[in-house]
Amino acid sequence: MSGVNQSYLQDAPLTPRWTVMITLYLAMMSVGMGQTVVFAILPMLGRELGLDQLVFNLPFSGLSFQPREMAITSLSTLTAFTFFIAAPRWGRLSDRWGRKPLIILGLCGYTVGTLAFNGVAYLGLTGMLAGGMLYLFLILSRAFHAALMSATHPASAAYMVDVTSVNERTRGMGKMQAFSQVGVMIGPALAWFVHISFLAPFFIQAFITFVVGMMVWRYLPALPRMPDTGVKAVKLSYFDPRYKLYMMVSFTVFCLVGMVQQTLGFYFQDLLQLDSVRSAQTFSMAMVVSSVAMLVAQLGVVQRYVGPPMKLLLFGLPFMCVGYVVLANSTTLPYLLLAMALIGFGMAVTGSSLTASATMAVETGEQGGLAGLLGSTAGLGFMLGPLLGGALYQLSPAYPYWCAAAVVLVILVVLFRHEPKPLSQGK
Repeated sequence: MSGVNQSYLQDAPLTPRWTVMITLYLAMMSVGMGQTVVFAILPMLGRELGLDQLVFNLPFSGLSFQPREMAITSLSTLTAFTFFIAAPRWGRLSDRWGRKPLIILGLCGYTVGTLAFNGVAYLGLTGMLAGGMLYLFLILSRAFHAALMSATHPASAAYMVDVTSVNERTRGMGKMQAFSQVGVMIGPALAWFVHISFLAPFFIQAFITFVVGMMVWRYLPALPRMPDTGVKAVKLSYFDPRYKLYMMVSFTVFCLVGMVQQTLGFYFQDLLQLDSVRSAQTFSMAMVVSSVAMLVAQLGVVQRYVGPPMKLLLFGLPFMCVGYVVLANSTTLPYLLLAMALIGFGMAVTGSSLTASATMAVETGEQGGLAGLLGSTAGLGFMLGPLLGGALYQLSPAYPYWCAAAVVLVILVVLFRHEPKPLSQGK
């Protein structure tokens, strides 16, 4: 931890520490809201826009291809790919430019990007734009949105590392995760406003994110930047032996989460035989249940735990595995809700332990870069996961969840055989 940054935070006379931390937590909460409001609505919105009916003709071959649900999940894939590319760069820039400016950039970028996406979607819902052109402009708006909003997560995570000691870090990251899960819980609840319009939840979320961005500008102190030593910062590698295991597990876990979350909207609609509006509202309720379980895990397990993060990781993964199995075998809403609760609980414990383990493996000046890498592994997972999920869903609606359960079992075997190295205490 940087002693300079910690003392600055403690000595700042105009901004009490609790105000600083609450502002940072609210930034993460708004990011969590923004993620899940999309998951709750995009599958049904995509069907309303007719994206599942698109047919692409391959030039000079006379062949055609109908991607069906993959056309919808590909929008999330593109967003995740952009996040994967941009997040590491924003993380490194936060080491040079400071954390606060990039947190604000990401929040305001989310607002502008959401308005752009809503504008394109509105043209599609009113019939003014359709087919391949509609799909193209939706892709461009989502890419623009992700390129800017991806700055917030790595800069916020690095800010937290700057103001916490090694011993406090697991709890500090856990608190950020808890507020993120509050956002994850609130985000799907906005789906209830689809009775007004499928775009109403996005407009509400854009406004909330903008307000939080203004709060960060007003209340979050700008920590001193890293001293310029004249030496070019080393670009961190995904395969650095200090943390490569955590990167691989993080990528795999988020790939599974992306695969499952981007097919669940279809799964709820098809399994329960619901119309688009009712499906969005029911799925949002299930996401809220999952988010409540995440919050319980953060407050009841992560915040009370004292010990190596690897044990938390091994504790959380079995809950995810069982949840996926229950999901694959569900036939009624109560079983679906139980599965979502199990997955949410396991994911909360797993995510906190992965982040804490990785941050303890690098130096203070590398935290921004590492936060960017961790964010990009999540982005890469969400890039490949929806594509894989869409393909498996076309074969059988339960296949994505059986696949997820099997992969989690493999991860558990690998981790049980892994001998963690002693954590560094000098970060």
